[in-house]
Amino acid sequence: MRNTVIIFTALAANAFCAVIACGQTLNVKVSDTLLELNQKWAAAYQVSHPSPVIQVTSERTAETFAALAAKQVDLVIVSRSIRHKEAQACEAILGKRPPELKLAVSGLAVYVNSNNPVMQLTYDELYKIFHGESTNWKEFDNGQDLAISVYVHSTNSARGELFNEEVMDGREFSASAHTLVGQELLKAVAADPQAIGFGPLATMGGLKPLGIKRAFSSTPVLPTEDNLSKQIYPITRCLFSYCNPTAKAGDLKPYLDWIRSDEGQAVARAAGFYPLPAGSRSRQ
Repeated sequence: MRNTVIIFTALAANAFCAVIACGQTLNVKVSDTLLELNQKWAAAYQVSHPSPVIQVTSERTAETFAALAAKQVDLVIVSRSIRHKEAQACEAILGKRPPELKLAVSGLAVYVNSNNPVMQLTYDELYKIFHGESTNWKEFDNGQDLAISVYVHSTNSARGELFNEEVMDGREFSASAHTLVGQELLKAVAADPQAIGFGPLATMGGLKPLGIKRAFSSTPVLPTEDNLSKQIYPITRCLFSYCNPTAKAGDLKPYLDWIRSDEGQAVARAAGFYPLPAGSRSRQ
């Protein structure tokens, strides 16, 4: 009889734990290019908040919104704002537009070799260079008679995606562009007098960041951490969250509040993104 009681008690305890665990899972789906950042956010949060368990998966941004509309996830974190049709699809199923929060800033700098006398470029000029329509530096103010070497990040990276969507309007890079990763791209630009490329804000011998203008009549802005964080520098955009309005607010709000706290923003900074200004965090 005693063995029967022990077995029953153990089974009851396991069942109870299973129910609790089920209620303590926060399902988060993120843009593919934000997977590493979100894994770091989840891991850092769970050091001091072991419950709920944060399950992070990734897909293309459009698919994250489809999953949200289908009530398959509690929260999506994406690299752009929701589009009208995506919002309509969510609202039709969820009963209201998914609440939006800004979480951090994605940004990059455009570099040339430090010996290049060109100081600034417009979006249109960047597009022509990276699309392969402009191939010689003499086409630009102060430019020398040198062929242009183009270096890019893959569009399946956060910076490659940002540049492709913000500057290239989704069009392909030149077939002659060299695709490199992170510091290797910066080193290549620093070593090549003909080079142009984009990457994280960095200080490296041989590199010169360019002032960027959205249009010819705009004022050029140099990339600094403050200009990137405040989105004064043009090649930036926010990372956004959208949640299922019927999801567990008691789990969602503390997590999103932590991401927007100084601690969460420090994790974003270490992962190569830029913190939201404190004033922007307090207004939402």
